[in-house]
Order: sequence, then structure tokens, then C-alpha cells
Amino acid sequence: MTDERPDEATDPLVSVVVVTYNSERTVGETLSSLADQTYPDDRYEVVVVDGGSTDGTAGLAGDHGAQFHVVEGGTIGACRNRGVDVAAGDFVAFTDSDCAVPSTWLRSHVDRIADADDHIVGVGGPNRPFPSDPPFAKLVGSLQGTVFGSGGSPQSHAIDRVREVRSVACCNVLYDASIFDAYRFDGDINVGEDAEFHFRLSEAGHRFLFDPAIAVSHHLSPTFAAFCEKSRSYGYAMARIQRRHGKVIRWYSALPSLALLGGSVAALDDLGKRRLRNVPLLALSFLLVSGYATRQVYRDRHSGLALLVPLMLAAQYGYYGLGFLEGLLAPDPVPQELP
Repeated sequence: MTDERPDEATDPLVSVVVVTYNSERTVGETLSSLADQTYPDDRYEVVVVDGGSTDGTAGLAGDHGAQFHVVEGGTIGACRNRGVDVAAGDFVAFTDSDCAVPSTWLRSHVDRIADADDHIVGVGGPNRPFPSDPPFAKLVGSLQGTVFGSGGSPQSHAIDRVREVRSVACCNVLYDASIFDAYRFDGDINVGEDAEFHFRLSEAGHRFLFDPAIAVSHHLSPTFAAFCEKSRSYGYAMARIQRRHGKVIRWYSALPSLALLGGSVAALDDLGKRRLRNVPLLALSFLLVSGYATRQVYRDRHSGLALLVPLMLAAQYGYYGLGFLEGLLAPDPVPQELP
């Protein structure tokens, strides 16, 4: 630890929670970055909550001196709740087991929230690919920095100023611990648990501060197949969450599914009338959108791989839309009896 401040005794205690599951390959990097904070080492603790790993995750947590708790078979939401339960801090921070945080991470979060208004319950920031990640992962990061790649989601979209937002990503967030006296993550949710939790907070009038300067490194999808699968899982999760609440959580979440259905109807209409009118118009619209995103990605990466952006956008929208439809149509799980 470095850069201890003269008034470090007044610094609030922070509990950092890292949720893991078979994270042996990456969690060591996460915990090493948390051990190298400018925040006083006696004013924060690191808590690892594991969903029942079968690899060497537990040993790595022990090697780094982190508390280790297991929620066997637990969802991400349930593991986050266990972390909150055991946290002793005035603030609770979360990062993921495939992330690395800068040395000023805790200091920046605590300083940012110190003078925040009462309706601010937390601080978050963006996540960026690791410099050592493969070229495709970096391309994913640049695509998510565009409005068409992220849907305007602040944790990915390139926002250049501190602003209030309704939601941030749990791979880079610090909460005022008092918020957990009245709210918890939904323990039944494994993907999108942060979006669902923040939706309930925003409905009650709470907000977050988004600071673009507090960024973490995050291992993004390294392959096209992984990118497609993640898009599908996000779409499925968002549909399930919105079904649960009976409300639209993010206005853009249904657009990919509507585009898939609308495109199919338009193609069938052209086929039935034996003429091409609708499909060329749709193709032109997509080319304009993907061309704009390609230009932004190229300006960021200066790589010919930016030419893959149209294919990536088509896959992202298509798989997200498919997942969303699956989530809307899937039967609700049968409630399990408690012992």
C-alpha cells in the first residue's frame, strides 16, 4: 500500500466484494490489483464470495488474504447478498473476478461520493478491455463505446463528464452501505441482477454518479462465438426481469426483437408481392447505422478490424433479440419448496 494520507484515520471503512465462480484464471489479477490500493490498508477489507467453484479459486483467495465465503450453487444475486451480509464497511464496493482496478480506485470512489447529495446511493465508472486482451476483445470494447453498441448504457458508452445516472455496472461500483438496510439484490437472478436492483432503486428516486475517470479493466468477449452467446444471455435476462416487474426497465431492450420480427414481416411481404421494396430500405437503414458505428470504432482503434463492425452489430442485435424473445416466451420456473 502507498500514499497514506495524514487524515487516513478519518477515512471510512470500505468492504470490497468480489463474486467468483471457477475464476482461477483471472481472479488472481483482480485480487492483486485490490492489494495495491492507495487507500489505507487498515480501512478496507476484501471479501470473495464463491458460487461453488471446483477449481483453484479458493486457494488464490487465501493466498491474497481475502475473506472467502461459499454460496453453493448460488446465483450472482445471491452471492452479492452474502457479500453484503458479511461486509463491515460504511461503503460496499463491487468488482468482478475478471477485472483489475487501478491503484486509486477506492480513493477515487470514496472522494467522489463524499460530497454527493442524499439521493445519490453510489458511484460507478466505465469498464475497458485489458491492454493485453486479444484484438477482438478490444474491438468489442470500442463497439460498446458507441451509442449503437451499448444502447447508451453509461458503463460502456463513452461519456466524458461526471453525471447522474440511473444504473451502473456492478464490476465497478461503490454503494453507501446504508442502502442495503432497505434493498437487496434479487437472489433468483444470475444475469442482469445489477440492472434489476438499480431499477428498483431508481423507481424509489435514488441515483448514481457516473465518473468516466474511474475505469476498470475488464476481460471482454475474446471470440465472436462468446460475443454472440453473451448478447443472447443479456437479452434473455432483460426479458425475464421485465416480465417479473411488468414494466419496461430499459426502453431500448425490445428494439432488437421488434427489428427481427419487423424484418421478417417485411421480407415476407416483398416475397408475397414478388417485388423488392421493404428489404432494400431496411438494408440501407442498417448500413447507415453500422457505417456510423464503424467510423467511430476505426477512430478509436485505427485498425482494419473495424470493418467487422457491421457483422458484429448484426450478430449483437440478432442474438440479443432472439434471447429477449426466448425470455418472454419461456415458462416461469416452478417454485421450490423450502425445507
